[in-house]
Amino acid sequence: MEKFLVVGLGSSGVSVTNFLVKNNEYTAVFDKEKGKARDFIDKNLIPKSVEVVDKLCAKSLSGVTKIIISPGVVLDKKIINIIKEKGIEIEGELAYSSRFCPAPIYAITGTNGKTTTATFLAQILKYAKKKTWALGNIGTPFSSVVDKIALKDSVVCEVSSFQLENSAGFSPYAVGITNIEPDHLDRYKTFDNYLDAKKIILSRVGEGRVFLNFDDYITRTLGENKTNCEYFSTGELPRGFNGFFLRDNEIFTRKGDEIKPIINISKFKLVGEHNKSNLLCAVSLALYSGILPEVIEKAVRTLRAPKHRLEFVGKINGALYYDDSKATNIASSKMAVDAFGDKKIWLLLGGSDKGENFKKFIAKLPNNVVRLVCFGKMGKKIAKIAQKEKRQGIFLCKNLLSAFICAKQGAKKDEIVLLSPACASFDEFANFEERGEYFSGLVSEYKDI
Repeated sequence: MEKFLVVGLGSSGVSVTNFLVKNNEYTAVFDKEKGKARDFIDKNLIPKSVEVVDKLCAKSLSGVTKIIISPGVVLDKKIINIIKEKGIEIEGELAYSSRFCPAPIYAITGTNGKTTTATFLAQILKYAKKKTWALGNIGTPFSSVVDKIALKDSVVCEVSSFQLENSAGFSPYAVGITNIEPDHLDRYKTFDNYLDAKKIILSRVGEGRVFLNFDDYITRTLGENKTNCEYFSTGELPRGFNGFFLRDNEIFTRKGDEIKPIINISKFKLVGEHNKSNLLCAVSLALYSGILPEVIEKAVRTLRAPKHRLEFVGKINGALYYDDSKATNIASSKMAVDAFGDKKIWLLLGGSDKGENFKKFIAKLPNNVVRLVCFGKMGKKIAKIAQKEKRQGIFLCKNLLSAFICAKQGAKKDEIVLLSPACASFDEFANFEERGEYFSGLVSEYKDI
């Protein structure tokens, strides 16, 4: 008889625990937070029948045949060695649960834009009357709904590097990769380690189609010597790179020397070159799924970005406020700044450290970023770097509230107040969503009628 051990009781851990018990699997659970598992049992979040493991060690791992690990969990080397010695298989919640999925899975990964791209694709598929499930890193654990998915449905799955680390059972029908930039360097020792985690998805898709962002050099090179890759680009694709590209609000397809227009996106409502790139990735996957170009063109007019991704949240004294709380790394914040052209920007930067180097980012900020409002745990460090780079208009604030007040008092009509922190949120908030909601709430309190 198999014995499963679920490690980590976040949303995916709780979900897969319930899924395992529902399927009559012998299930044990462990969470590093003492008392959490028993508290969850008392609250009926997980079944009373599960075995609670208080400590991971050779004794508690005895008899375990498979570990289902949550994406946020990092096991220490001693425990990993014990697991290897005992021949215990480790698999992530997404990978394990997806084994039971009868429908095609369209997987999207990358450093930035993957949630937006997954949202666009799901909206296009739904517009085309396909029953569509948006799962994975986008917020809904695979295991919470996999038993409801039918063969004729479509699954859009956002996949993080953490989820790819233990993804042996994951087998998507097609993959889109938005870009790869330095990120999560608080977890990965080097950028190469992070890149290696992202590259795992190429081996998971087998001979299925992979769509790569031609405009991102690292992502483009992933297609070298592979026959199942196509590309998307906001500029023209050169000969030798098949796929889709944008010219004057028209999406073209290139197959060898043949180029032809297929979809007009002039009524696409979202700002920024990065959103056009995200759209191209989503459209590439939608076309591969069999959705007709004329249906996609109509769907494009209706697309909405997910919350906290360069979301306009209101005006205060004529200044325009944008919530880009999802920008938890430098590359994402750079794209947000670039989206506003030459408009004057008050840029709110700060939060908790992810191990990134701000020197180059600050040095290359365009002159239309007229004020830097640095806040939170990283605020002082960012402000010091800005001073060394001889930036003007630097403000240092204790927290997001004081950063908001600073901007509100100074920003003038038609200037942009942009919360695009380039940092994680964990110094003040549980996650980027909570940070974004807090900022949006402040704007709502003072915004112009």
